[in-house]
Amino acid sequence: MRHLSLLLATVLVSLPAIPQATNSDEATLSKARSLYDAPFTRQLISFDCAVQFDWKKHFMDMLGTIPPTARPTTDRLQTLQHRVFVDRSGAVVSEIPKATDLSGIPHGTDLETTLQAIVSSGLNAWLPFGTNVILPLKPTKFSFQVLDTGFKVDMHGTNVAATLLLLPDMRITRVNSDLPQPLHFATEFMGGPDGFLLQSVKTGSDPTNQNSWEAGFLYRYQDVSGFQLPAEVVVTQYATGEKWDYSLSDCKAVTGKTIELQTKPR
Repeated sequence: MRHLSLLLATVLVSLPAIPQATNSDEATLSKARSLYDAPFTRQLISFDCAVQFDWKKHFMDMLGTIPPTARPTTDRLQTLQHRVFVDRSGAVVSEIPKATDLSGIPHGTDLETTLQAIVSSGLNAWLPFGTNVILPLKPTKFSFQVLDTGFKVDMHGTNVAATLLLLPDMRITRVNSDLPQPLHFATEFMGGPDGFLLQSVKTGSDPTNQNSWEAGFLYRYQDVSGFQLPAEVVVTQYATGEKWDYSLSDCKAVTGKTIELQTKPR
């Protein structure tokens, strides 16, 4: 899921520096970018938070019960504490104060590894929106087309082809990437004190079925040092129907002067 959630950001950042947009396109892009709350473009360098996850609730939600043979494992896993560190490069989850040897706990190591992957995937799916790299980065080759339903943004380059659909208020609803490999997103945004906040995103990679999804992410927010950062994340794996719901607390933000990411002229 990390690969899926970060691929689109890589696609857009890699667009070639061919400034062929019209003045009207440039103005529309500038307006659109200003409407989104992207904390990593507003002097946020990084943040880290404690992670809370209820293993017993997770098993109850999945199975309706906790099998007696699983109780020792859930009890042991619940004692483990984690923090997650997030900067522009991604999310890293660590057990604190140090990793526990779970070799004697049935399925303990696999479940612990899965939890860390789920937590990081949820934040990595949010990160391209937190850094505002979904919309085109200047200078890039792009164009805006006005539709009855809002806007269509086309972007093309060497081994790159992507299209965004926006509502009239410029909230992104859909992203389709054909190159470097098929990938599609469906997004929902809600209003926040500093602009649009990502409420949900679904990702898929089947080009023959644009309504097929592999993973889904849902977000609730909290204020951390003046930034709206994820407070609760729900990750859905559509193949199994499994949901992972975790929350973030005791968050600490590091701030400083930041430069909004741009592609470099060639």
